Amino acid sequence: MRQPRRIYEFGPFRLIPEERQLLRDHESVSLTAKAFDLLVVLVENSGQLVEKAELMQRIWPDSFVEEANLSVNVSALRRALGEGTDGARYVETVPRHGYRFVASVEESWVGLAQPSSPDVRDTTDDGEPVPQGGRRPSPAAPAVTPPHSGALPRHWLPALVGILLVSAMLLGPNAGGLRERLLGGVAPVRIQSVAVLPLENQSGDLSQDYFADGLTEVLITDLAKTGVVRVMARPSVMQYKGSRKPVPEIGRELNVDVLLTGSVRRSGGRVRIAVRMIHAQTDRTLWTDSYERDLRDVLAMQREVTRDVLGAIRAKVSQQKQVRVGSVGPVNPEAYDHYLRGKFHLHRQNKEDNEAAILALERAVEADPAFAPAQAELAQAYTWKLFLFAPEERKLAEKAFMAAEKALALDPNSAVAHLARGRLLWTPANNFPHEKAIREYRRALALNPNLDEARNQLALVYCHIGAFDEALRESHEAVTTNPNNNLAQFRAGQTLNFQGKYEEALTVLRAIPGDVNPSLVGYQIAWALYNLGKKEEAAATLEQLLKDHPEDSGGLFTSVQAVLAASAGRDREAEAKIRSAVEIGKGFGHFHHTAYHIACAYALMDKPGQAIEWLEAAADDGFPCYPLYASDANLDPLRQDARFAAFLAKMRRQWERYRTI
Repeated sequence: MRQPRRIYEFGPFRLIPEERQLLRDHESVSLTAKAFDLLVVLVENSGQLVEKAELMQRIWPDSFVEEANLSVNVSALRRALGEGTDGARYVETVPRHGYRFVASVEESWVGLAQPSSPDVRDTTDDGEPVPQGGRRPSPAAPAVTPPHSGALPRHWLPALVGILLVSAMLLGPNAGGLRERLLGGVAPVRIQSVAVLPLENQSGDLSQDYFADGLTEVLITDLAKTGVVRVMARPSVMQYKGSRKPVPEIGRELNVDVLLTGSVRRSGGRVRIAVRMIHAQTDRTLWTDSYERDLRDVLAMQREVTRDVLGAIRAKVSQQKQVRVGSVGPVNPEAYDHYLRGKFHLHRQNKEDNEAAILALERAVEADPAFAPAQAELAQAYTWKLFLFAPEERKLAEKAFMAAEKALALDPNSAVAHLARGRLLWTPANNFPHEKAIREYRRALALNPNLDEARNQLALVYCHIGAFDEALRESHEAVTTNPNNNLAQFRAGQTLNFQGKYEEALTVLRAIPGDVNPSLVGYQIAWALYNLGKKEEAAATLEQLLKDHPEDSGGLFTSVQAVLAASAGRDREAEAKIRSAVEIGKGFGHFHHTAYHIACAYALMDKPGQAIEWLEAAADDGFPCYPLYASDANLDPLRQDARFAAFLAKMRRQWERYRTI
């Protein structure tokens, strides 16, 4: 018998806890596992205050977590529900206590047996009532008297035993899906999300792990390109490499419908892949298959696996997207091996692995210059080195751009190459061409919706031009696809700061692991603290940042210190800090944030001429953020100045044009 299901309905939403589904107008809404659990608890207690301690106990029953984790999930839930976009409000914050679900909720159950009415009884053909719980007797059935009262004939025993065995199989535990096989199949499982767990290296050689990891990523990418299901990004699934966690537990943690597991065996010039699709909720195998090819045909094998997986989940793929998983030709085995080695190192994001990645990918394109994926990844590797490890190497930009162009000439549908080109375009040397960068990132995401770094970079541009809603949406999508994308989480915190939502920004920023770009995260925390009136804490944060990062890239920390001094009426100290920030920031590519802080300091010192001059410098240098300029209280002393009004009008026109991109 199918278990009854609770259904909660509020506004345009339908929540089905037993199926871990949230629907909006019959379309699935993406939520992380913890945000979903939070929603269930709040909806179950709609109209009532749920204390923070109770929420944390319900959502993290076996773990000790900081309160900031709860705030991050509340923010994610509010964004998923679209609070504020149409005037709707669902989750109310009760300061210092907890949260309350304030929308009207209707609860119903599906699958409950209907009680029989005491006034309506079944009857026989003669109009006599059938005994309660009894059956209608057959008029053609003669009465049979058993030969021995209370005993069954001996020849009935085998039949009775068979009936009992079949009943036990149907009504007892469903071992191995036996019930479904006896009943002739099961109802199809609705699949909207997939996680490809790391393929197991069965080559007997640990040095071949890069090969298994590389094939895992290729399968993730190929499935994501179709756009028909949500596919968890590589960093989200690699944490389960070698894990012995039960499948339902992994499924809950990743909030997906099915998991793909499997293995890779490489022997000589042959490759064998075995794949199994498992329903996350029931741990039931839905599909399994194995493939073996010559290494030269590994790309064709990957496409075949992708097509079979899509067939198994009954996904309908448009003709245009079918081209992306269509037939491919043979690949140079040496080039492919170097390509997978390069990708393996590229994901580690440190200087040594970046060098190893570049070396492997250069060997890949040397072995096969027409291998587009290797050219695209080489462009990415050069770009990461340029921005993170060797900004002084001027030839890197040219090398990266050439690799990206080669990749796109070979394969115009290379999402990675479009991502690399967007990052290379949006630089100080190119005067931050926002529109061109946006087009490249959007094209990358159209080709591969799973490319969370493209979403993070798109959010970065949106944030700078004042498209705050779009920036938060892309940041949220990036974190949903890859919960380990801490830069996208930082981008959300930065955007909330620019919106003036300093409490929310502080919560998001403080939830980021301490080893993730601590200087950038710390500076945004200090800015939020200052604007919340916690000036002493902000000053202490800046002092610690300067101790830990004395280089003070771009003069960011010093420029915020100038704002603190100006707000306290210490004009001479503020002027000194401004001069220091300008000196430190000479030649820094993203000086526009420092310029903005200097403008704020001059505004607070009631020096409108210098303030407007620095605002114009910030806007011209890639930061034309009209909504920030129009709302930041630090610029309030300028509101009556005609020059500032003209500047705002110019920024608004530019902002409205950006909104049409």
